[in-house]
Amino acid sequence: MRIFVGSAIWREVSAAHHTSLIPLLRTPNIQYGPQIGDALIERARGISATYFLRETDCDVHLSIDSDIVGFTVEDTLKLCELAAEYGIVGGSYVCRSASRTFPATHYKADVRVEHAFDHTPVAVKWCATGFLAVHRRVFEVLARDLPLLHRSQPWAFHNFYGPFEYEDDDTGEPILLSEDYAFCERARRAGFESYIDPAVRVGHLGSYIYRLEDTAQPQLEPQPLAITRTGGNRWRVESLTEWKTATPPSERMKVAASNEGVRAHA
Repeated sequence: MRIFVGSAIWREVSAAHHTSLIPLLRTPNIQYGPQIGDALIERARGISATYFLRETDCDVHLSIDSDIVGFTVEDTLKLCELAAEYGIVGGSYVCRSASRTFPATHYKADVRVEHAFDHTPVAVKWCATGFLAVHRRVFEVLARDLPLLHRSQPWAFHNFYGPFEYEDDDTGEPILLSEDYAFCERARRAGFESYIDPAVRVGHLGSYIYRLEDTAQPQLEPQPLAITRTGGNRWRVESLTEWKTATPPSERMKVAASNEGVRAHA
């Protein structure tokens, strides 16, 4: 299997991103083609995917945004192997908010997803594209109905990721799909469902204002979690560690309730 890593990079790449990326680029059958300096993210993604489709013989297009960190070679290759079978498979990360942190991927309502050690893909409504593996056949099908834009330019592209308006079945009102959700919705209409590998979790870099109050907050270690989208943009988070069984049910419910809220997608 040959993999094309199509990173979307605006200006800078952090040392933490490089720390994860360099071991991956040393792996055989990996081709790196970063798309740099385009402030219009849907165009940058479209150019990358179109180059992958027209100019390479790679099997899987792997999006790794420059603000994604903490991915391993083993998990990344597993994600791409799953994409060869399922078409579209993403790793999980959260939106950038210290107080209201929820998955950037839009899970299906009332489906409990255990983020532990099982790599069996779980179907979701729409994937976030910051860490996403897509097999070539998905782009081949989508390209049939999408014109090649700017065809006279070396950066000609199919608008795979163009945002569009969507009648949301969760809220019953029209919404604007961001470029990642728009891509997944186009793919769904073409016959491809979106999935996550619940065992693959990565970090999402962002700015944060550190305060004295942070010293009063408990620091949680990485741990297995179960996440359920309870409707709309509300989420329930449960720990799957020993703490879960050692804590009285009433206290667990209090913690779960305090972790529910509206996702601020960033």
